[in-house]
Amino acid sequence: MGTDSSVGSGSLGDIIAPMVIWSTLETSCPICENRVRLREVGSGFAIGQDSDLLVRMEGKHIIQAEVHTCLQCHFSGFGADFLRTISPAARRRFREEVSPTLVDDAAALEAPAVIPRQPQKSRASSTRPEYKRTPLPDIQYYWAYRTAETLALPPVAQGLRLLRAYWCLRLDPTARLPVPRLKALRKLYLRGAIQKLRQGVRFEPDPNLTYLIGELCRRNENYLLAISYFRRFLEREGGAMYLKLAAKKLLDAARNRVPDALSMEQVLYDGSGEHKRRSAKPLPGQGEAPGRPAANPRSSGSGEGTRPGEDDLPGDE
Repeated sequence: MGTDSSVGSGSLGDIIAPMVIWSTLETSCPICENRVRLREVGSGFAIGQDSDLLVRMEGKHIIQAEVHTCLQCHFSGFGADFLRTISPAARRRFREEVSPTLVDDAAALEAPAVIPRQPQKSRASSTRPEYKRTPLPDIQYYWAYRTAETLALPPVAQGLRLLRAYWCLRLDPTARLPVPRLKALRKLYLRGAIQKLRQGVRFEPDPNLTYLIGELCRRNENYLLAISYFRRFLEREGGAMYLKLAAKKLLDAARNRVPDALSMEQVLYDGSGEHKRRSAKPLPGQGEAPGRPAANPRSSGSGEGTRPGEDDLPGDE
């Protein structure tokens, strides 16, 4: 899997480009013109990789440094998103319809860990910042997803933002959230990422995206979908050779209904190479394609609230 030269653009190639050094530049928010400091990432070193392509590294992770948020209107995204030219109509729509629904509730961690399902309005003002601190990275990436949706960015671009929100749940400080909250967010971010990536995969030339969707489906216990995408990846020309080997082993895990989170080292170098079969009924039509991805899954653009809830992100087919 190659590395994209445009680090920080949020493309699939950026997934394996970790960093430890960054510089800053100052620009204006394209929505409210508030001053925002952007980090430009530099080089770094990986210490491993998970089977869903998250590169492990010590210290602050690249994905935590690459996302930015305007603390006044809550416009969020990569550095390139803050350099976009946005039409007056789109700016007005973001201020009036999207910004009021982006609420950081992480400060209330002492309260019962629940995910709000009802719309929650913020008290954001167009003349003063609402927050004095930057939200947790998973919140920033969810806001970045909502921003990308408002800007009508491609489905894969939206899905990769939700994927990074899911990844952030493994990284400090987000990983220290209460366990019930982490479990609920993990499911919701993962399901949303799968939906968006499936919606856009047919338009993407990178075959490695097919592997990624298969692995996300396996982790989300969508075993028939996982089997289908792994088989498509193995039958398709191109793609990273180590992912081809990983797909063969993870295909076996999906057939055995094993959703466990695995490192790439476990997948590729496990001495036994076998996945323990769980006590479950065999999958009907095991190995058959579950059908085409939905061409137009329900959009979550009208959803409100800080976190994606059952009504914000569409479920699997």
